[in-house]
Amino acid sequence: MMIEKRPALLMKHLLKVKKTTIMQIIDKTHLTKRQVSYDLEKINHWLKTRELPSIPYKGTKYIVIPEKVVEYFYHHRMDDSDQDFIFSENERLSFIYLYLFIREEPISSVHLTQLLQVSKNTVISDVKKANEVNAPFLVEIRYSRQIGYHLHGNELDKRVLVQHHLSQLTDLPYFHKLMVLLLGNKEQIHIDYIMGNLNEIQKQFHLQFVEDRLNQFAYFLVLYFYRLKEKKFVRYHQDEIELIKKDSMWDVARRLYKYLQIEELETEVCFMTIQFLGLSLGNPQSLESDRDILFKLCEQLVFNFESKTAIAFEKKNEAIQTLYQHFKPAYFRMKYRIPIANPLLEQIKTEHKELYTIVSELLLPIESLLSITIPEEEIGYITIHFGALLKSPKKPVPKKKRAIVVCPSGISSSLMVKHLLESLFSEISVEKTMSLQQFSIENLEQYDLLFSTVEIESKIPCFYVKPIMTPNEKNILVNEVYQCLFGIQYKDISIKELIKTIGQYANVYDETGLKKALSQLTFHKRVEVKREEKPVLSDLLKEETIQIMDQLSSWEEAVTVAAKPLVMNGVIESTYIDSMIDNIKTLGPYVVIGPEVAIPHARPESGVNKVGMSFLKLKTPVYFLENENYPVRLLFCIAAIDNTTHLKALSQLTKLLSNSKNIDLLKEVDSMDSILEMFKQYSMIS
Repeated sequence: MMIEKRPALLMKHLLKVKKTTIMQIIDKTHLTKRQVSYDLEKINHWLKTRELPSIPYKGTKYIVIPEKVVEYFYHHRMDDSDQDFIFSENERLSFIYLYLFIREEPISSVHLTQLLQVSKNTVISDVKKANEVNAPFLVEIRYSRQIGYHLHGNELDKRVLVQHHLSQLTDLPYFHKLMVLLLGNKEQIHIDYIMGNLNEIQKQFHLQFVEDRLNQFAYFLVLYFYRLKEKKFVRYHQDEIELIKKDSMWDVARRLYKYLQIEELETEVCFMTIQFLGLSLGNPQSLESDRDILFKLCEQLVFNFESKTAIAFEKKNEAIQTLYQHFKPAYFRMKYRIPIANPLLEQIKTEHKELYTIVSELLLPIESLLSITIPEEEIGYITIHFGALLKSPKKPVPKKKRAIVVCPSGISSSLMVKHLLESLFSEISVEKTMSLQQFSIENLEQYDLLFSTVEIESKIPCFYVKPIMTPNEKNILVNEVYQCLFGIQYKDISIKELIKTIGQYANVYDETGLKKALSQLTFHKRVEVKREEKPVLSDLLKEETIQIMDQLSSWEEAVTVAAKPLVMNGVIESTYIDSMIDNIKTLGPYVVIGPEVAIPHARPESGVNKVGMSFLKLKTPVYFLENENYPVRLLFCIAAIDNTTHLKALSQLTKLLSNSKNIDLLKEVDSMDSILEMFKQYSMIS
């Protein structure tokens, strides 16, 4: 009996959550009810072949995994030799590449048909598709009668592609079984031995590795062992080797070679040093004194973020420090094309779309300056990093329950989880976020409960969380936590019940639309957070908030005049204008964000009553701080009531101003209708 990828992923999800419903599974997996039922049937059939109880799901409100099944998965996992999965097409493409990467003999189509359990025609088709997928990495699978199927390309490109394929497979529930099948009876360095050495290196050099990537890196080292056996080495220019040698990670790489009893070649030590730079968060205690170009870039990025979003961080140094801790390994990953998977990417682009747009724009000059390409996956992580920093933690309340968060996915995800929990539970104080390694040595007696993004065993109550959670997932979590701490349980209201009740007292003209809208809401009182509707650009920049003038006597007058419509409409108090001017005098012309464009703003507590924006166009520029290097003709005054409500309109303004033709057009046109039309056009961008 074999289990396919989709049922396997569903089983993994069911083991993580203590109980769930069909609707919550649909919400999580985006499958239809029929597909979920089909996958549950597959799982139950699989359980039956192992004489385990099935998972009841028909006619029950909650789906609960039987205790025997939970015990089986946690304590009696299947023998690794039992191939109980079926390859999907994408998995076959990755698996073929990994198999050829470690080839020690000529590989024919017979080898591949036996390995994948498919026909010869399917193998030929898969190789063709694999070459299409691998083309951007400049590596090709070729065939010749003399040496069979083999990889053609630069050795470094081949290794980058291996890491890419590993990142696609690592999260599969049966990833370890895939690797056992791949390696077969080949002579290898055992994965446990490698992990033990990597953990020892962390201790010796006081390093902190991103644990989610550590597992993938350990398996890469298993495959890397075969490349060295076949004398497949990388090449670097001597100048680059000499530069990398100066980094402290050079000694870390040499220590690994010593542990694994691998001959030290200078180019290979250089390669491994780079891998460690992309893997390590470094030593947090030593970051304070580290002021390299990347740190300065992080300072500038936080500064530009504040200017672009009209937000001021209360703990700016902390924001810079944590960003640097994330960005330093990310830089080496990007520079040396070390792939990284971001399973949250699509969710980030949906849930934090405005923030993602702004961060993408801010990173463009960094790409040019560092001569790197910043992939979407890295932009996504930096987005949730800023997203976490924007969350305002609640004021401390005495006698809170003490909690810790275990998250092996790095700084950004840990921050996101911490602030998510603080927004949900006023009765809980998140004391620490930590890695699995730190958790293994932590004394838990001082804590009341634990939140983790991975499966974990604990003596104190433990709850599974994600950096980004849907309303339904938040409801489940809140219910579980309150029941555990206070014996409180909320009744879960189904959408069907709610619509039936509404139908008794009102005519429902669009039931589908109503269902969709209600599914986005949460009905647990403890979870509900007032969510302001985010205005679009044209909601704020209207005829009464737009002014066109010939000239003004000074930049101070320009800021005052630009903000005047907001004062008249009760959006801000006059004190807000004073704060904007004082900030510019104190901090410099940071509000000048482009050629002749400024976005003056101050903090909400300086006199903001509600969200607002105004626009002043001058035919003759004013010079900020009387400096001829900062001429300004276009002033967008922004009033933000918090860190997020204004972001949608601001991201639309960012897109508008990122096109230099739009800036030129705003300077040239005198027609109010033309200006309004441009703002309206960009308000349509979601």
